[in-house]
Amino acid sequence: MRRTLAITVALAGSLCLFAAPAAADGTLTWATVNSTTTGDQDNPSVATSRDGYTAVVWEDDRDTTNPTDTAHTEVYLRLYHDGASLFERKVSTGGSGDWRHIQPDVAVRPGGDTVVVWSDDQDGNGYYQVRVRTFDAAGTLTGTATANADASGQQVNPEVAVDPDGSAFAVVFEDDQTDTAPTVRLSGYTSITSKRYERQVHANGGTNRHADVAMGAPGNAIVVWDEDMDGNGYYNVGLASFTPSGAVKLAKRLANEATGGQQRNATVAANFNGDFVAGWVTDHSGTDQVGVRSFTATGAAPAEAFLPGGDPQVGLDDQRHAVAYWHQNGDVYVQGLNPDGTTYDRQPRIRANETAAGTQTHPALAVDPYGRITMTHSDDADGDGFEEVVIGTGLTNSTW
Repeated sequence: MRRTLAITVALAGSLCLFAAPAAADGTLTWATVNSTTTGDQDNPSVATSRDGYTAVVWEDDRDTTNPTDTAHTEVYLRLYHDGASLFERKVSTGGSGDWRHIQPDVAVRPGGDTVVVWSDDQDGNGYYQVRVRTFDAAGTLTGTATANADASGQQVNPEVAVDPDGSAFAVVFEDDQTDTAPTVRLSGYTSITSKRYERQVHANGGTNRHADVAMGAPGNAIVVWDEDMDGNGYYNVGLASFTPSGAVKLAKRLANEATGGQQRNATVAANFNGDFVAGWVTDHSGTDQVGVRSFTATGAAPAEAFLPGGDPQVGLDDQRHAVAYWHQNGDVYVQGLNPDGTTYDRQPRIRANETAAGTQTHPALAVDPYGRITMTHSDDADGDGFEEVVIGTGLTNSTW
């Protein structure tokens, strides 16, 4: 039987303690990430490293009216080590007019260095670019860049992944320079001051959107995205990978085998070896489900497994055990999977949120090399439309 322990949170100070990631009895505990609760804090992303660092970013809009309006939203970052908070800081820089900094993502390396990306409209003109900033484990800014070389039109929905054994990282984003059909572009860096390449990940034509990226220690960037190459309004999940120089490693293919209906909201995670797992929403059976499929570093994979719900996130440990975390009917759920899609000896499916009151949305997931599971989501327990960001720890993707 699972039990909920008391949560210790020091909101006003620099220390925020939550359960250590490897709780011996598999107890799941939750804590609030944002220390200031004025306004609306939502849309989090989370990342972990093999040496116990956890980074969380989120949208923080401290206007106290209309939580759906993202004007004057900032991006905040909080870093933990072994459950203790090291710092919380604003990483974006305001602006003029109805400026907005939204859609953040984060990656963290061993040692606690972080890479943060977001969609940035500094002058409030409604057009975004992709900003990149890096920080050390003390929260000191160590570099700034713009992932998109061409600022025409819109550059939105960025995601970032780091080489867990080096300084390289990759940023993927939607690029719509003509306000017609977006493409997916990938920018690769050897460091924040050295951009090695920027390229389109697919052939020309159709609509390509909602990309995600993962990276193993070989430094290959694995990209998934929603693709409608023939323009018929139906999407599949595109998949390709690229070497540290931007050359094609795995040629473009579909992550999904079931192609009826719509496949969308693609997500991906990788382990140290470069094995990876993809997730997406599919309605091929007539109702929304989460598709999950594990791949070796060479692209071999069994058929996908299906789970109920939508808005999935996926994670992978160094034994190729996968975790899916998704939203369903106002709650969030978590489930462990073997590489073949079976569930034996893996984390059982549970409703993960602490309370059933209100709504829990925007799930985000990180799984470290040892299978320790970290989850975040936006929590609106009182139903007033204003959310907070919470972090859940203590589960490990095994039953032994």
